[in-house]
Amino acid sequence: MKAYLSENVRGVYAFDEAGNIIASKPFTGNAEAKLNSLLNGEPCDELLAILDELKSDGYDEFIVEDGELGRRLKELGYNATGEFPNIAGERLRANPAEFLGENWFEEYFNVGVALTRMRIQEQSGARDKMVIQAIEALDDIDKVTNLLISRLREWYGLHFPELDELLPKHEQYVAFVRTVGSRENLSGERLAELGLSEAKAEKILNAAKNSMGAPLGKFDEGIIKKLAGEITDLYRLRKEIEDYLEKAMDEVAPNVKALVGAKLGARLLSLAGGLKELALMPASTIQVLGAEKALFRHLRSGAKPPKHGVIFQYPEINRSPWWQRGKIARALSGKLAIAARVDYFSGEYIGEELKQEVEARIREIKEKYPNPPKRKAKTEKKKEKKKFKGKKGKGKPEKGRKFEKRDKREKFKGSKDKGNKKKKEKRGRR
Repeated sequence: MKAYLSENVRGVYAFDEAGNIIASKPFTGNAEAKLNSLLNGEPCDELLAILDELKSDGYDEFIVEDGELGRRLKELGYNATGEFPNIAGERLRANPAEFLGENWFEEYFNVGVALTRMRIQEQSGARDKMVIQAIEALDDIDKVTNLLISRLREWYGLHFPELDELLPKHEQYVAFVRTVGSRENLSGERLAELGLSEAKAEKILNAAKNSMGAPLGKFDEGIIKKLAGEITDLYRLRKEIEDYLEKAMDEVAPNVKALVGAKLGARLLSLAGGLKELALMPASTIQVLGAEKALFRHLRSGAKPPKHGVIFQYPEINRSPWWQRGKIARALSGKLAIAARVDYFSGEYIGEELKQEVEARIREIKEKYPNPPKRKAKTEKKKEKKKFKGKKGKGKPEKGRKFEKRDKREKFKGSKDKGNKKKKEKRGRR
């Protein structure tokens, strides 16, 4: 015998083929959590209990409204299938007041709001969303750090302008300002603490002796060193976020990380909007992620299409000559599409295999296309002399044209002479 099962906000119900209710089980505890598990295709305790009762009563086939739920029940040993809508669901939705009473709408509304809140919490707490926020925080830190370093160099340059060229690396410059402060405090020991070479330290000492910068008071020195300390803290925070990304990408998308690294993989997730969105994208879209402006320019004005987007940061692409980059980007984006789908749908680790396949394809491209392609020579269009067609009186007139014009002029002159004769005759009569 067949039994049709469905649920509402209060519990699980079972109906026979005639549409008569044969069993019901109200939810115990948090009804929203039970409904959420059923909507996700996971059986709850009440559903399993009602199935056992029906099985003991002689029912051997169970029909639920969710296909995934039917597959899960079949794995647990129940002869269940999914069919939407079924008799149970139609009965519950057709007359909700029969099963919930007059206040059925209020119950549905409250449970619906609670389910929406739970779904939002799940999405907000998803690991891929955490990775996206981390990579965007990393970009924000870079912007702020560059801005503050520019300000520090300009500010401290009033006191020691020669140091700007001697220490081009930002981290060394910040460490120097934070450790030394005024150039009067400079000594070989302090420079050795910074890890500078002897030749570089000697140049800095000589530049400090002959510097044309203004003197730095204790009051000014304190605030400048504090600014350098804040920038150092930002560098430290950046390093911690990078370490966090390495560990988080191992959990969220290990195959994508194996192909392109943690930072570039996280940036792809950020541009796509999440791991699910990246997994559903075709390889051609992944290839141009981050180059949307160039792509729309191509579609709008017919300019050259972009060959790669943010995956240009992949070392094998940006270090290769221009005629190989598009082919490498195409090969890499295809493997990235596979990696993202495996990460999202199965979680199996195949990163090493994909990486070896990409590296083999890159070697093949470099061997097959060692030289740039020959550019097509632009063919010069021959200037053809246009034959005169007699328009606007330019050029030589065609045969017969001259006589036609002369006839018109003579006719015009003749009409003009006749008019003059008539005028003279009138005057004479007067």
